[in-house]
Amino acid sequence: MEDIADGKRRLIDAALRLAAARRSFAALGLRELAREAGLNPNTFYRHFRDMEDLAVTALAEVSDELRPMLRAVRWAAARDNPQEVATRACEAFFAYARAHADAFVVGLCGITGPQPALREAIRALLAAIAAEMAEDIERLELCPALPRAALDDFSRYVVSHLFHASADYLEAGAAERKRLALQATQLIRWLLLGASAGAPNLGALATSTAALPRTAKAAAKLS
Repeated sequence: MEDIADGKRRLIDAALRLAAARRSFAALGLRELAREAGLNPNTFYRHFRDMEDLAVTALAEVSDELRPMLRAVRWAAARDNPQEVATRACEAFFAYARAHADAFVVGLCGITGPQPALREAIRALLAAIAAEMAEDIERLELCPALPRAALDDFSRYVVSHLFHASADYLEAGAAERKRLALQATQLIRWLLLGASAGAPNLGALATSTAALPRTAKAAAKLS
């Protein structure tokens, strides 16, 4: 996470630890949080209006890191080998989730939790990731047969799946993590194959067929 005032940083980190353990930001108490952070309780109000403000600030940090990272991965993969974009993007998403497990646990609980500002911030983050994903697929011409509206729908579905699948990923062992990442990559390719059925050019994102069943491999040869 970016460098910020030490007290603010300690409060955010402490809140994420406690909220992840309890599966809720709403249950945190000010004195408990200050004790976990090693600060005077009054310090909290120098940085945040309330717990919801802290939660939204923590989420903004995730957004500022995760979104440009995913875009960089997609563009680098497209430059190196367009057929690896889906694989590398899924791996990068899950690796970030594992490196920031507390934040993801809070997000997974918060998207249906009692704090409306946090719910809206999480949904806005997922929507932004999806919009950038669709834009990158379009600009990189990874699936030129699909119109932008279809790419938007596809990207929203994929991002939602990755976000919710991260719950299982965080609790899994190494072998299961590998399976979940492969499963996510397969889902992306199957969705693109379905969306592009009958189209003359599926594009690079749908044509890496090593992990696809025989019928899907045949469909991928349309490109």
